[in-house]
Amino acid sequence: MSTFQGLAIECSGDHIATCVFDAKGEASALRERASAREHARHLLALVEETLGEAGLSARDLAGVAIDVGPGSFTALRVGLATARGLTQPFDTPIVGVTSFAAMIEGLSAPRRLVVPLIVAGRDQLYAGFYRGDPQGKLSILRGPAVGSLPVIEAAALEALALCPRGVTPWFVGPGAARDRAVLEARFEGSTRGADAEDSVFAAAGPNAASLAKLGVRLLGQGGGGSAARPLYVRAPQAVERAPARRPFAAELEFAPFTEADLDEALVIENTVFTDPWPRQFFLEELRVPQSVACVARHRGKLAGYLLAWRLEAEIHLGNLAVAPEYQRRGAGQALLEWLLDQAKSGHAHGGHAHGEGAARITLEVRSSNFAAQELYRRFDFQAVALRRGYYQDSGEDALVMMRDLGAE
Repeated sequence: MSTFQGLAIECSGDHIATCVFDAKGEASALRERASAREHARHLLALVEETLGEAGLSARDLAGVAIDVGPGSFTALRVGLATARGLTQPFDTPIVGVTSFAAMIEGLSAPRRLVVPLIVAGRDQLYAGFYRGDPQGKLSILRGPAVGSLPVIEAAALEALALCPRGVTPWFVGPGAARDRAVLEARFEGSTRGADAEDSVFAAAGPNAASLAKLGVRLLGQGGGGSAARPLYVRAPQAVERAPARRPFAAELEFAPFTEADLDEALVIENTVFTDPWPRQFFLEELRVPQSVACVARHRGKLAGYLLAWRLEAEIHLGNLAVAPEYQRRGAGQALLEWLLDQAKSGHAHGGHAHGEGAARITLEVRSSNFAAQELYRRFDFQAVALRRGYYQDSGEDALVMMRDLGAE
């Protein structure tokens, strides 16, 4: 028996599956079953059966790989709670794998825009976006989308515009199988691979064996981009239906970003970014006349900051960061609203007048930074270009996003 034994848990929808995998990602002791809305009842028992078949206990596991969605909100919560219950007593690492990544595992798609589609209920779909290089290797192009077919079509067209000429879309997964006729009518050949007779790839959705392949690689790297947190492409219904509360932004105080804020800002910078700006870079940028910078404080504590530059007819956002404890509470949104006010009014660093308002705001964001892209899209930013290998720490691509202010 290999000394490395991991567990893969697939439970993002109405089907649950678990398997043990070895150091090569080869799956064994596979168990699966249908479990519509009954994950809390069946999942732990399925895990125990799988471990028992492999002659293992939770203590023996070297790691757990789990599907973090998108998918059923309840299913994702049950799955993560089960994984954490198994791993916390032994400090066993967990890695999150998106449903999209699991669906396209093993797929080669030279010069294709691969769009895995997952049914999100009624006429809704979740969509991921991956670009295939000339050798067929896939990499994330942009963050996911959710909506009806027209919404997904618009997102696919935006993604295609970021790709070289000649790239064609390939819709895969259960959503593509469901809406194949409509997709083919709009994009002929878009549900087939290189072989014209190829059926919709991964029509059954993500599976535990694919999770195992991805999980062993992520565990070997010491973690995963999703950090075993649910990938919520849209807000849960419970959040959407919750009564309105006093906006968190009303509790924030804004002030110019000065050198006196740097010690606190650097703590956030080094926590939230894998390629943090050094102190000297902040110092240099804060001193240039073109800088547009502010901090947001909550009861005296630094919640976040941004630093941008005013160029001719444009403001370029270079850095926006929110402390982990203030993320998803509206601090990032409040900072962007502050920047929009500056762009429209023509004010610069320290609140001094600096010419007319900007015509647009631009920025770069990692292709895999889904949360940031979601925030910018809520403010009507659109992806307009792709900078390949932009981030030196990982070689990851950057999306160039822009909001046009000319019509406002």
